[in-house]
Amino acid sequence: MDTPQQEEDKISLPPQAKWWVDGQRSRYKGFWFKPEFITASEAIRAHYKPLPSDIILASFPKTGTTWLKALTSSILRHSSTTHSDHDHLDHLNPHEVVPFLEIEVFGENPSKEITEISSPRVFNTHLPLSFLPETVKTSGCRVIYITRHPADTFVSLWHLYNNKFGTEISIREAFDEFCKGLVPAGPYFEHVLEFWEARDRVLFVTYEDLKAKPEENVRKIAEFLGCKTMVEKVVKDCSFENLRNTSKERGEGVHWSGTKYDMFFRKGVVGDWKNHLTQEMMKELEDLADLKWRGSGLDLNIFNTTASQ
Repeated sequence: MDTPQQEEDKISLPPQAKWWVDGQRSRYKGFWFKPEFITASEAIRAHYKPLPSDIILASFPKTGTTWLKALTSSILRHSSTTHSDHDHLDHLNPHEVVPFLEIEVFGENPSKEITEISSPRVFNTHLPLSFLPETVKTSGCRVIYITRHPADTFVSLWHLYNNKFGTEISIREAFDEFCKGLVPAGPYFEHVLEFWEARDRVLFVTYEDLKAKPEENVRKIAEFLGCKTMVEKVVKDCSFENLRNTSKERGEGVHWSGTKYDMFFRKGVVGDWKNHLTQEMMKELEDLADLKWRGSGLDLNIFNTTASQ
């Protein structure tokens, strides 16, 4: 049964809306996506048969996706148990190594043939858990979800799309859209909640904790994947500076998404929202978190960290 807030959302929000960056969004099963991603999600549910050895890296946009891809790829590369011939990151952006299920594998013009990908197959998705096949829960495949404080998530998203599309929308207007959920894969709070409630089978990681304790978290990820790996080597290879430098070596190269490689790396810090959001805006996010996550055991305290600001 839907909560009163979900019932209210159904009444107050239209099935379609124009987003402030790149056009139309459709509301499907409570989330906002471009129509082609909705079609892709249906294809995934119908045709994706996860293997027990599959690894799915899930995230809301701008919550640490690139870093999680890099870490997982490096863990597999340096593992003594998987014997992976996975592409390495010496001259590649992490997004070139790990494909999106809803774009490169099951999108409108897929560039990857799923049956030709060697095991362990590693995929990424921004789709909510409810958009994935039920067999993800029963196949034995491993799902890792990374999330980030909503304030820093929003600021990173705002910067990316301003730089990518040259938009002139004010931060207040963009913030209002974020709070309404009218961003890719939004609403943010519902997206995080779905994976939080599946922690019995999903490894739930926060960007802040990964930043504060990288070796501890890399070890945790490796153990979850059943790997014995060179933790210190993985942390060093996947440092923000190393990944950004590799990206710079690509020059003016552009990823298939239309994003320049250097746009995937901005600051890589915790708490940058303090340079952009007012206390009033932060209070709005806190109130939303309380409303959306009430009774779940999830709150903004999961993002508390001693990492340097």
